[in-house]
Amino acid sequence: MAKIGLFYGSSTGNTETAAFQIKEKLEAMEGIDAVEVHNIGAADEAKILSYQYMIFGIPTWNTGELQDDWAIFFPKLSNMDFKGKKIALFGLGDQNGYGFNFLDAMGVLGDEVLIQGGDLAGYWSKRTYDFAESLATDGDFFMGLGLDNDGQADMTDARIDKWAAWIKQDFGI
Repeated sequence: MAKIGLFYGSSTGNTETAAFQIKEKLEAMEGIDAVEVHNIGAADEAKILSYQYMIFGIPTWNTGELQDDWAIFFPKLSNMDFKGKKIALFGLGDQNGYGFNFLDAMGVLGDEVLIQGGDLAGYWSKRTYDFAESLATDGDFFMGLGLDNDGQADMTDARIDKWAAWIKQDFGI
């Protein structure tokens, strides 16, 4: 049975809500013992690195900025060795209001995870979105699940359901 560490930052509660929705979906699946949810603002490097499988949740603020708790924690990532770790990302953004930097924070975080040797899992198709630019894209995919509770809230539950099954498979659990 696998244990997953889910770390999120949330200023308005939307990313926290998504984190617990993801936890619920994953824990209902065979082979997953627990998803332990942590606010990144109260986490430390040792706690994060104690997991083989991780999920990082990050909203994009303003014009492509990291959420406050992630902005404070971010410099610590450069001292963390993610080699051999599987990490999935999910991000929240507003493609209508901020279409030129939609989900940029997820891209910044994903790049750092890759620099530190992490194996990104859970890439997500960008075809049902309408935005101009994003640092979170890699070809036809986002580096993780993209959620837009401003413009596509009606799609959030279905996206989480599908993505949870996808990352379980991608993690090899």
